[in-house]
Amino acid sequence: MIISRSPIALTEQHKKLIRSGWGDKTADEVIVEKMLYDSDGEEVEGYLAYPKVIDDKLPLIIWNRGGNLKEGAIDEFLASGMYGEIASWGYVVLASQYRKNEEFGGSDVNDILNLIPLAEDLPFCNSALIGMEGWSRGGMMAYRVLTLTDRIKCAVIVSGLANLQRWKKDRSKLSHIYPHIFDVMNEPETVVQLKARSAVMFADRISSKTAMLLIHGTEDTIVPHSDSVEMKELLSGLDRIVELQLIKDGDHYLRKFRKEVSVLRRNWFDKFLKK
Repeated sequence: MIISRSPIALTEQHKKLIRSGWGDKTADEVIVEKMLYDSDGEEVEGYLAYPKVIDDKLPLIIWNRGGNLKEGAIDEFLASGMYGEIASWGYVVLASQYRKNEEFGGSDVNDILNLIPLAEDLPFCNSALIGMEGWSRGGMMAYRVLTLTDRIKCAVIVSGLANLQRWKKDRSKLSHIYPHIFDVMNEPETVVQLKARSAVMFADRISSKTAMLLIHGTEDTIVPHSDSVEMKELLSGLDRIVELQLIKDGDHYLRKFRKEVSVLRRNWFDKFLKK
């Protein structure tokens, strides 16, 4: 249930930046709103985006952010650009900021799942046609969600985290945060929690009804592209619909390849949600 929603009011300078970065349609032809919604009895912040002119019910894209706590929170400017762009393609977009007590792929996964019944109450949304997108940690969240529902027809996972054990080893400077994230204080239990969030350990439980596009830069120093290579091999072995696009020289955020990546994402969604 949506508790409250209000349109984002951008300054002219911000609109100018959005036109430059995401195009005129994103700046002028969509509405992006902040919202507060109920998830398991908690009030969770999120965003809703949709075109200003809607002739028929539109497919839904659920967008999962990355990062952890404030590090990954999406501000109003980025929401207007990123979610507005997808809405300009002819979609409704719902995105969660996750609950305040994040669990990095634990019960906060419900904050994503609970967007589905919320979408059913939006008169301009066709909740029978749902896609999902996740970047980095958001990719990990998507993998988890896809073990819990078969309603997602297609998913795009960019720079997706799929092997947390390898990530912990490669990014040892972050190892001290794991006991805080998982609320455990011993190494064996931390390993259990890492495995529970690593899609390479549960690829066989990911819905066979979801067509997946994996995009990853070969120069990603935050999440190695081997995570997506490994997932492609596992899902292909399970006869799933999956494609992998490795972006040569791309970093974690694929900064130099935004237009190319936008085309890949849009084409995937259109293929399974509009055609």
